[in-house]
Amino acid sequence: MPARRLSAPFDEGSGHSAKAYESFSAACQGFFPPVEQSGVVKKLGLIAGNGKFPVIFAREAKVAGYTLVAVAHRGETLAEISDVVDDVTWIYVGQLGKIIRTFQRAGVTEAVMAGGIRKVKLFGNFRPDLRGARFLARVKGRDDDALLRGVADELADEGIKILDSTFCLSKIIPGAGVLTKRIPSAAHWEDIRYGFRIAKEIGRLGIGQTVVVKNRVVVAVEAVEGTDDTIQRGGRLAKSGYVVVKVSKPEQDLRFDVPAVGIETIQNLHDAGGAVLAVEAGKTIFLEKQMLLQKAEACRVSVVAIEE
Repeated sequence: MPARRLSAPFDEGSGHSAKAYESFSAACQGFFPPVEQSGVVKKLGLIAGNGKFPVIFAREAKVAGYTLVAVAHRGETLAEISDVVDDVTWIYVGQLGKIIRTFQRAGVTEAVMAGGIRKVKLFGNFRPDLRGARFLARVKGRDDDALLRGVADELADEGIKILDSTFCLSKIIPGAGVLTKRIPSAAHWEDIRYGFRIAKEIGRLGIGQTVVVKNRVVVAVEAVEGTDDTIQRGGRLAKSGYVVVKVSKPEQDLRFDVPAVGIETIQNLHDAGGAVLAVEAGKTIFLEKQMLLQKAEACRVSVVAIEE
């Protein structure tokens, strides 16, 4: 008796369609770790700054199957990062040489920057190593973009490519629209559109990414203090019913400093009397997105994502 031919699950003789194969492939994503052609599981470096973003990014990257080698900053990065990555090295702000050595020893050729470094920390917790000091001596600007692009170039020179910080995060970056049941009033929409233009301009100047607006008057502008302190300052001046607008910088480099908001942002806005949080669609990371929107509903805060 001739041997029976065994069909592969999705070949021409199996009776399964190409569409079924595509569905099967999509379902498998995340179950099998990404591999290089050599069959080795791919490593990803993580330069972790402050806030929850590095931890959330690490969780998403692990779900996608990456082995994570992290460099975390003392006094900035949450200790929780140690629980969600495969390896972590703690450094002080400015130790560029140690970042490079850590990644090279681990065989890392691609990395992501997640989370910021509070600028005020540069005045009291800054301990550059020799590589970091040399870098600062020759970098031309001291604004965020100049420094971060310079660091990325230094890493690239050593064979380490910095990827977009939105990598692996498409599920928590909202598209345009009203994201809560509560819809902004007509007056609030006027403040949103006005605030969006102003926030883009202060971003272009390298000052900040957030403004607080009420009745088409800018009552607070973000500088080195960060979004939460800006919201609280705006609340003290506007009292209630104001709008917070947070945007990306014009020609935003998605490798770093992508705007992010979290549950604390909603709580601070609510506590200070705010009514609306408006962010830029497709360019803002929602940390713990589902919980953030649930918090907004409970606090009766409208959340919208808008486009230029």
